[in-house]
Order: sequence, then C-alpha cells, then structure tokens
Amino acid sequence: MRCAVIGGTGYVGVRLVRRLLDEGHDVAVLVRSRAKLAATGWAEQVDAVDGDLADPEAVAALVAGADAVVHLAHALERPDFPERDRAAAWAVSTAAADAGVRRLVYLGGLRPSSSGASRHLSSRAEVADVFLAGDVPTAALEASIVVGSGSTSFEMIRYLAERVPVLPAVPWLAHRTQPIAIADVLHYLVGALALPAEVNRRFDVGGPDVLTYLDLVRRYLRLAGLPQGVVVPVPVPVPPGGPALAGRVVEALTPLSRELATPLIESLADDLVCAEEDVLTVIGPPPGGRTTYDAAVRAALGQRSEPSSITDDPALAGPTDPAGSGGTVHTWSTTEPSPADVTELWSVVDGIGGDAGWFVPLGAWTVWGWADQLLGGVGGYRGRPRARALAVGDVVDGWCVEAVEPGVRLRLRSEMRTPGRLTLELAADPDVSGHGSHLRLTVRFVPTGLAGLVYGRALLAGAPAVFGTMARGIAARAAVIPLAPPRP
Repeated sequence: MRCAVIGGTGYVGVRLVRRLLDEGHDVAVLVRSRAKLAATGWAEQVDAVDGDLADPEAVAALVAGADAVVHLAHALERPDFPERDRAAAWAVSTAAADAGVRRLVYLGGLRPSSSGASRHLSSRAEVADVFLAGDVPTAALEASIVVGSGSTSFEMIRYLAERVPVLPAVPWLAHRTQPIAIADVLHYLVGALALPAEVNRRFDVGGPDVLTYLDLVRRYLRLAGLPQGVVVPVPVPVPPGGPALAGRVVEALTPLSRELATPLIESLADDLVCAEEDVLTVIGPPPGGRTTYDAAVRAALGQRSEPSSITDDPALAGPTDPAGSGGTVHTWSTTEPSPADVTELWSVVDGIGGDAGWFVPLGAWTVWGWADQLLGGVGGYRGRPRARALAVGDVVDGWCVEAVEPGVRLRLRSEMRTPGRLTLELAADPDVSGHGSHLRLTVRFVPTGLAGLVYGRALLAGAPAVFGTMARGIAARAAVIPLAPPRP
C-alpha cells in the first residue's frame, strides 16, 4: 500500500512512518524542513514532497497515487489554529478525492462529556467532521493523552510532576481521562488503513485505565521513584484567565511554550473518556491487549522488562522530538589532545581509579567520597581490579563499569548517592594526522526531582574544574609513560 502521511515529521508521524516502512508500505511525506526530515532516520526510504498544507499544489503532489492518506498535522502554536486546521482539512479532503484515494485516517482528540469544549478540542472535532463529510471514507481516531516520551501532554505531566512539589487543588485535577500508550495509537492507525470502504466514522481510542489528572501525576511520581507531591486547597476560585496563567507557569517550569501549553490546559476542563470502544472489535486490540498507564509510563522511562519488537522503541524520545523530550539531561564534554599514541592513552584510561587515582584537583575526589559516605553511600574509594583490563560490572572506586570497548571507550556509572543518574565516558581516538591521539570525556547526568535539578546545575558549574582537569591529567600522563604491553 502507498500511504501519504501529513505531519510525518511530528511526534506521532515519525513513529508511524517507521512502522509503515517496517511493514513494507511505500510512504510519501509532506515536509517543511529538510533538516528535520534528515534526522528521522528514514529520510532516504520515503518520497518527500516539499511544502505545507497552505500549498494546494504540494498537497496534490503528495496524495497523487496514494491508496491512503494519514492526517496528523495540527497548528496549535498559532492563535488562528482553528481556521488554519479547518482550511487544511478541506484542502486534504478535496485533493484526496480528486486523486482517487481509498482511505483517509485522522488522529484527533476525544470529545468532552459536556458541550463546553475548548478551542483545541473543538477544532479537532471540526477537522474530523470535515473529513467524514467528504468523498473519501474516513476513520477518525479520537484520543486523550498519548503517553510516551516526546508527547507534549506526557512531557507536561513529567515536568510538572518532577518540578512542582506542591500542587494547587485546581478543579481540573479531579477530572477523568483515559490515557493511551503511543504503541497502541500506532496499532490503531495502521489497522485503520485496512478498514473496508463502508467504514466512515469516528472511533474513540484509549487505554484500559480511566484516571484523574491527579492520578496521572501521582502514578508518574511513584513509577519514577520520586516522593509524592503535596496537594493544597486553592482559597479563591480559579479566574477566567486561569489557563493562560497556567500556560505561563508551564512555560517557566518546562521546555514547552505557553502558546502550546495553554490550549492543552484549556482541554483539561472536562472529563475526556471514551464513550464507546468499538475500535476493539472493528480493528482489534493491540497484541497482548491494551497497554496500562503504568506500563506506558515505564516504557517512556526506559523501564521495559523486554526490548520492543519495533525498531527504535516508540515510547522513547527521538532526535526529532521537541527539545526537552525524555526529561532534562545535563551534559558536559571536552576533548583533550595528547602527543601519546592512542594505545598509550587507552592504557591510562583502562588503568584509572584505585592506586592510579583520578587526575582531579587535589582533595576534590576525597571530599566527594566523604560527603557520599556521610549520606550513607559507598564513598569515593573502593579500589579496582588489578592486573587485568576492565570489564562490564567491575567496581572502580565509587563507580561501576557500564560499558567498555577495549582500546576505544569506557563508560562508568556512579554508584555514589546522587539525585539522578550520573555517567562518565572516556574515549581514546587517534589523531587524524596519524600522530598522537585525543581523549574525549563526557559527563552525563539525568536528574531526579528538584534536588536533581539543583545538583545538575552545580555539576555543570564545577565540571570544567574537576572533569576538565581530569581530561588534561589523563592526556598528560599518557605522554610520559612508556608503552606497556597489552593486558591479557
């Protein structure tokens, strides 16, 4: 089947295109940014049409020869998004009919139980209605919060859960929703492509759990190993401009812009629960059944008990996702040249720790180790294996060997008490001139909670003095030692 995907470089689109290609379909995508397309990992496997939905010729070129069209695009970042989305829907519907497309699939939002839908949800419902009124049979899948790293709604939950220890008891926290895992969304989108021509309708899609928004936050905290936040009453009613104010708060606390966050917050003003679940019989449930919220969060946190069967786990953040997807990561790196041969440089890297030390400023490692012991940790000095090369699982003072490529790269994971996950990577590279070598040192810290954010900022501030000195010390040591025979 040839599928034309609109919104193919967006959060759902990148994952859907990868899934379609894995299943042997031909895919065409509409792109505005060739740079973003190049980052998808499948750019060379698709037919890319330059342009956007405001360009009728580009839309016509995209759908020409397509058996099915999948529409995933939304213009939330602009104030006039309802008008833009409506015009785009008419353009796609008309072009698809003219091209003889046999199936149109649209991913929209669940309709609230009351009549007071937000502009965001009203716009999505209007787009679905435009497609359903057209000449191409349409399956309009309508979902609530999509759970996965990179999903805007999920990232908002992640950042607010981790950065707001005290939650105001605003009314929307008690509203119910039916979150759905990104893997389940992909299952229904692909399944909808094969529906018979007589199917022209909406389908509510959701996971098996109906939870309040407060439940979503609290379960995330539990699964992420964080303390539960405190909920305090709000002494005054939420003002009419509450969503706009909340959007500014979200912008200050997360990587999300208020233009994107405010419409999403407005959508929390009512219950968003499936009114029917016909999709389970018409398309069928995902293999193994629908994914629970807890399982979807674990997958987004990289806590799967088994690897995904799909190339590149869709629950994890990817290079085309918005900045900050997957949580905050503090990274500091440096490259230090050395006149030593790369083999000599590697011998210093492989011999680090224990009696050889860490090549850091005098006393820095000692103070860090003492502080860790005071907190009940392992401390900074536990020794290291002698007379052999390092292997995965070895203890090296306050660290553990997480990965090693002999002669190339060593990655250590800190076992000291830090509010997050700290790794140190050391790599030895030959100089391109054929003389000398380079040491690449990278420190990566994934914070947990507010304490982790403070720790991460302090780590970045001190990294040049501590880890920069380490890199220079390793490179200098390699230059003055004789070349030793390789270790057995």
